[in-house]
Amino acid sequence: MNQGIRREIGVQPRGIPDSRHMSVSDHPRPPVDGYSLSRYSRPGFAGAGKNQMSQKHTYSIRCPKCGKEQKVDLYESINVQATPELKTKLMANELNVLTCDDCKLSFRVDKPLLYNDPAHHVMIYLIPMDEQVFDEGEREFADSLQRLTGLLPEGIDTPDVCLVFSRSELVERIFLFDAGLDERIIEYIKYMIYTNNLEKLNPKEKNLLFDAEDSTDEKLCFVVQDAPSRRLESLLHYDRKTYDALAEMFDEDEQTATLLELFPGPHVSARALFLKEPSDPGRPATP
Repeated sequence: MNQGIRREIGVQPRGIPDSRHMSVSDHPRPPVDGYSLSRYSRPGFAGAGKNQMSQKHTYSIRCPKCGKEQKVDLYESINVQATPELKTKLMANELNVLTCDDCKLSFRVDKPLLYNDPAHHVMIYLIPMDEQVFDEGEREFADSLQRLTGLLPEGIDTPDVCLVFSRSELVERIFLFDAGLDERIIEYIKYMIYTNNLEKLNPKEKNLLFDAEDSTDEKLCFVVQDAPSRRLESLLHYDRKTYDALAEMFDEDEQTATLLELFPGPHVSARALFLKEPSDPGRPATP
């Protein structure tokens, strides 16, 4: 199984606990939903330009084990063309990881982060946010994008930025782009898998994640993850020829419009479609 997926959603590196146990000392309110810097730190789209370097900001962090406070520099944005080693650290679950000066505990801080790959025209914005408040995250993202648009020189288009709400989604998107796969078509495939297997794959309880390492030219692989426990349960195979047929079908204007209607963005997620149904994990309207 892909080691990046394993690190992000299955197995934390030794000594690095889940960052939901952290707290931040320099905010007037305690962390919400367990994410230390998710809702009180909004760096916008610093470092969004092709020639912009990766950027950091200093925060006061309190150790979740001993309570020791220390100031640390955490990345706001990474430009993986200018600093490719930061992509390696991100995929190895080593980005924005610190060690307590007193008790030596190592832990990761989840915070808003812009992933920028100008060479491949890929920009992904992470806002760590609980799935119950995805709508709030989309509104905040829209506000940030609007502010960015106002700062751009005349004649420069607003960049196309993907929105994700977890580190696992961020890593998955990077794997998809690296593999040359369309994220909307992959999410459509997940949508159909959920729709046809609701009793076994309740989207309120199960997450589907693309597994790049086990995928081949003949098959695409998806990991089934138990959402509450984050435990990896099984591997699903999907015929690559079917993906290619879908890509050809959705390349037609009328069908492209249908796909965009189902997944308008900026947060493209099959599971989120089902989670928006408040009481019944039944099927959203099928295109």
